[in-house]
Amino acid sequence: MNPLRDVVDVSVHLYRRGLVSGIGGNVSARVDDRVFITPTMVPLDQVTLKNVAMVDLEGNILRGGRPSSELELHLEVYRRRPDVNGVVHTHSPYARAFLVAGIEIEKMEGFRGLGQGNLPVVSYYPPGSRDLASACAETMVNENAAVLENHGVVCAGETVKEALLLAEFIEELAKTRFIAEVLKFMK
Repeated sequence: MNPLRDVVDVSVHLYRRGLVSGIGGNVSARVDDRVFITPTMVPLDQVTLKNVAMVDLEGNILRGGRPSSELELHLEVYRRRPDVNGVVHTHSPYARAFLVAGIEIEKMEGFRGLGQGNLPVVSYYPPGSRDLASACAETMVNENAAVLENHGVVCAGETVKEALLLAEFIEELAKTRFIAEVLKFMK
């Protein structure tokens, strides 16, 4: 297991799967009191071993360039969740469509630890803000995923690859529900 390599691989995977586009989304992995996080203003398909930032849990840059503008969100999740070592933030199209429409995403069987009911929604705060970071981390104290109103999805896991699997599962939930709703009109 190489968390730095995993951040690069997960970033490129998210971009290729269409779960992020342009310079949207971010990925991080924690190792002890260090966090590897994608750089700001770099499309995730262009993340490399050299441009990933490494910070401490206070956000001090230890190597690499400027970290993602959502650094504080990642750090807040890590501070409140010692069991989490990977965070993925996507702008996945189906999940975002539900958010923009104001429709909650119902959880389904199929992913360990996701639970029942609807995915928790974090009220809108400006991207990159301390308020967003705090609200998201508070919501995720007992959840491995949260949807950010009019913004995107944040997933956490024991590893960054586990967080990626959860992000993909949530997008699949939203896509399946969207298709099911469209098909209801064809009866």
